[in-house]
Amino acid sequence: MKSFVKVAAQGEITIRRIGDVPTVRTARDGYTPLAPENGRLVIGHSETGHHHVLSRQDGAEVMVLDRPPEGMRILRAILENPASLDHLREHDTHESIELVPGEYEIRIAREYDPYAELARQSMD
Repeated sequence: MKSFVKVAAQGEITIRRIGDVPTVRTARDGYTPLAPENGRLVIGHSETGHHHVLSRQDGAEVMVLDRPPEGMRILRAILENPASLDHLREHDTHESIELVPGEYEIRIAREYDPYAELARQSMD
């Protein structure tokens, strides 16, 4: 498992540690709580079903920015307990990333198709 101090990447996902677990929590305007899918918090979707998921949900508050720039997905996560970002693939997988308690910004990269004049979320 890979660890980091400020910034890490797993495929199309970039994780940036913002700081420690906030002592006071306020409502995050413009964010919607991330709903679990089949009992998992899916951070990044894959068209082949090999999603990027948060390993531990207890003490995890993950929110999705309601109106990100076109083609992007931006999330905020507050983790009270250690967790990891895991890639659900048995072969040719991205190494898991250790997440210590704290606050994180997670961005899913985007790609631009000049022919369709369309920006969309990158997937692997």
